[in-house]
Amino acid sequence: MAFLHLLILSVQSSSLILLVAVTGYCCAKYGILNASAQKGLSQLTIKLLMPCLLFAQVAESIDADTLLQLWPLPIFFIIISLISGLLGLIGGKIFNFSSSQTRFVATGIIFNNVTSLPIGLIQSLVATEAISFLLWGDHDTPKKAAARGISYALLNTLLANILRFSFGTWLLKKEGNIDNNRITDVEQVNTENTPLLSSSHQTFRAPFSNLIYKIKEFMNPPLYAALIAIIVGTIPTIKSLFFKDSTIFYIVITRPAQYIGDIAIPLTILLLGAQLNNLSSSKSREILGIISYIMTCRFIIMPIIGILLVVMTREWYFKDPMLWFVMMMTASGPSAINIMNMAQITGTFQEEVAALLAYSYLALAPMVTVFMMIMLGVIERLTNN
Repeated sequence: MAFLHLLILSVQSSSLILLVAVTGYCCAKYGILNASAQKGLSQLTIKLLMPCLLFAQVAESIDADTLLQLWPLPIFFIIISLISGLLGLIGGKIFNFSSSQTRFVATGIIFNNVTSLPIGLIQSLVATEAISFLLWGDHDTPKKAAARGISYALLNTLLANILRFSFGTWLLKKEGNIDNNRITDVEQVNTENTPLLSSSHQTFRAPFSNLIYKIKEFMNPPLYAALIAIIVGTIPTIKSLFFKDSTIFYIVITRPAQYIGDIAIPLTILLLGAQLNNLSSSKSREILGIISYIMTCRFIIMPIIGILLVVMTREWYFKDPMLWFVMMMTASGPSAINIMNMAQITGTFQEEVAALLAYSYLALAPMVTVFMMIMLGVIERLTNN
């Protein structure tokens, strides 16, 4: 009965995403969301909505003690990311993908849903008998276990967003996709009319200007927001200024950021559906093999690897079944919805990402139920032993 209830909740969760995406598709098809509107809303999401969401969620849930005590999570996250990237490279070699296609495949495998799916499943488990598999000791309660699980998932969210909006945006850039804003005159050509002092000054500034450019090329608004959130969240005095209801910072900055940030995910999903309207049937068929490989890795290979790693390393850290569950989920599930935001930042692969996410979330309901049953079964055996 618990698994049947879980299946119903999984279908409800994925159907919500699909219905919003279908709405976006219809809006694009009938001209409500034309190309210009899509571009404007994409920029709004990247430059305002997503940074507000990251600041509001991460800064509130993270503190220095949490970061120190949960060292297994970042280590596990890094290992899983490296293995995922390796699978992308292997797929590129085996199936003879181009360099840019291999980057797209690696992006789809590395960056999975480590936020809404794990948190949604944890919240749904609380209402079922399956939560008993994830209790830690005789005095644990479903509510306490769920709170721990959500904090673990939010730490993964922080790590994932830093990686997505730094390495991920670089990874999605196609060959020859040059930033038009790049500084081109830093080694500026000198002539006989150029003052000597100006030439020396320019030569001195060149390495510094190049460094600044490289940093600016690497950074983007969501990444800035994630880094600011870490600073605010890990310094208690500053955190209290931003997250106590009575402070002026909470009223003027935090509360509006929370309110605005809540729009980010629904709008991203709406734009996802609109992008599907732009995907030609020929292009969809062309990338079907690439998408199939990504989904095989995300729904089959990586969950198996994640489960095996937890089973082999569980003696090295505290034996919280909820921690094991979140670590297994770190390796599982579909590609993250906000890789669409990454594609929007770089201006590449937007149609391909839309197709990948559409197929992935269509397969989510049956697949998530299968690996949930396997994970809970494994965790039950580990706790009994």
